[in-house]
Amino acid sequence: MNVISGPVLLSPLRIRGLSIALFTVISAALWIGFSADTYFASDGSFYFAIILDNATFTHVSPSRAHAEYLTQWPLVLAVRSGVTDLNALEIFFGLGVWCPWILSFAISLYATRERPALIFFFLISMVSLNLSSWCLIYGEHLTLLLLVWPIFYFGIMRRRLTFLEQLLTALLLVAHLKLYETALVSGVIFTFIFAFRSWLEKNPRERWGSGVLAGLALASVVIAVTWILFPRDLENRGHFLGAIVASLAHPYPWIGLSYVTLNMVGIMFSSSRLRLAAWIVPLVIGGISLLSPGIMGGISFSTRTLTLTALPLLMLITFLFSLSRLKLTKDLAISVSLIVVGLSLLYVRHLQSWVTFKGEFQGILKEEKGFVDPADHGDIDHWGWTNPLLSYVWAEGQVKSVILNRNFEDGYEPFDPFTEMVMEKYLDEKPSFLREKEEE
Repeated sequence: MNVISGPVLLSPLRIRGLSIALFTVISAALWIGFSADTYFASDGSFYFAIILDNATFTHVSPSRAHAEYLTQWPLVLAVRSGVTDLNALEIFFGLGVWCPWILSFAISLYATRERPALIFFFLISMVSLNLSSWCLIYGEHLTLLLLVWPIFYFGIMRRRLTFLEQLLTALLLVAHLKLYETALVSGVIFTFIFAFRSWLEKNPRERWGSGVLAGLALASVVIAVTWILFPRDLENRGHFLGAIVASLAHPYPWIGLSYVTLNMVGIMFSSSRLRLAAWIVPLVIGGISLLSPGIMGGISFSTRTLTLTALPLLMLITFLFSLSRLKLTKDLAISVSLIVVGLSLLYVRHLQSWVTFKGEFQGILKEEKGFVDPADHGDIDHWGWTNPLLSYVWAEGQVKSVILNRNFEDGYEPFDPFTEMVMEKYLDEKPSFLREKEEE
């Protein structure tokens, strides 16, 4: 007698254990990047210097204030506590960046305990959307990408929320009020979700509680619209629209989205070809991108637009999965794990160009004295205006040279490198070559 066995299903305990293991892999990749100072890429060195000099948050934009609080509090606390060791302060900077990652994952793990497989969509979002922003790893939009998921999981629960769950969701929605301007999209989604829950419910606590949550979500929409219509910098709005197109060149979102979409459609329509394509397409994209030593800073920076494009699509697919009776099989769990681990390793691989740049930059700082024209070293540059800042943060407390920006005569300068210094209180050897500031 032949016995036909069905697909092997994973127990909830194993699913949760696997998700914790995969989050550990993602975190390890992130911290490998931190060991190479990825948080100093793009504006990161500026943020670090601001906090050290002022012992407070950066206050870049009121519309992003809560993201700043969530990511910068460890460094602000360390500075205010009198920590002066630069290596220790860098660790606090990285810890602050990582804080929303672990906070969102822990709450999401709790929120999905009745349908543990849902957590894997968040993990795929982490590796395909968050890790794509290697040069903007401190960015406020990443906090939005992270905090959206636990709110969403509570919103699609197919039962009444407990008072604790309502309170936790309310706190998350308060944080959501001022994370990033594209909270407009997630705010609209949450407004509809919680308004629908309120309309559907007869239980007073659930009905009124959901109404309050819908109100908080709507408030985030109003705040986002206000800052979109009246931005702090009009050029940023134009750059953002252009970045939507530029983000299409990044491989990570394509890997994550193609895997999730093709797998979901293939399972729904029992198409083995689509499920095979869900393996082949990410493998081809990943294989091609593996040949590159890094992702260009501009393309990485453009991924802040994914909060407007790719994130809603992932949320929609997650919602459809939550409505279905689909179960996580062993084979599917293995394939998800391979995607998460593969993208994490690809992220580490693509740090090579940044590591090379850092090595060359630090080599120049050790060889040269005084002001250094980047043209004498192949126009060495990462972000256009951060060379003097990197000269301080990578000087290890002893500033003997300052590499100027390529357009130091007429380009943007966050401070005057010829007459001013940053992080002065943390330097063992201050630059003796600064010029006297001219009286106006």
